[in-house]
Amino acid sequence: MKETPPIQTIGERITFAWHDDALTVVINQKIPRSQQMALEAWMIAWIAVGVVFFWSLMHATGEERMFYSISSAFWTFFAFRVGKVILWRRKGSESIRIHKEGMSVKNAFGTLGKAQIFRLSHIQKMEIRRREPTAFLANLDQSFWIMGGESIHFTHDKKSFVLGKQLSEKDAQALAKLLDKGIRKFS
Repeated sequence: MKETPPIQTIGERITFAWHDDALTVVINQKIPRSQQMALEAWMIAWIAVGVVFFWSLMHATGEERMFYSISSAFWTFFAFRVGKVILWRRKGSESIRIHKEGMSVKNAFGTLGKAQIFRLSHIQKMEIRRREPTAFLANLDQSFWIMGGESIHFTHDKKSFVLGKQLSEKDAQALAKLLDKGIRKFS
């Protein structure tokens, strides 16, 4: 029987293991319980607003009906986005696997998700995405109510790709070095 490789960590959210034929990395997307509760409370309040919009839509006429129709469409869009983030924070992870056939990157909701496959020989070095600490959008991208905020980027066949959602700079640097090491080892 094959021995299971030891699981190692980078920071609080990244786990990895070296196998004979691959490097596997998992970046957990869970947030502190207080932030999860705040996100879910916000969703409950958003649902209450939606109930009011849809109730008003059913009873409105003329221009009011148009207003509530447009408002309900926006409400639905944002409800979907927040619902996706809640699910991402409960069950989401980024899974990276490097082996001789290539590198796969998958944003998984539990076990669901489609992996992107990259040929190792076409991947250029992993680089940290530098953020301006005073930039509003850079800080917003690192917020717990958003799924984005990738910390590492690389080029594959002249296209840019990103991974490592909302990692600290220290964790992102350690992960980039680990991924580069895995790419060199299995190339």
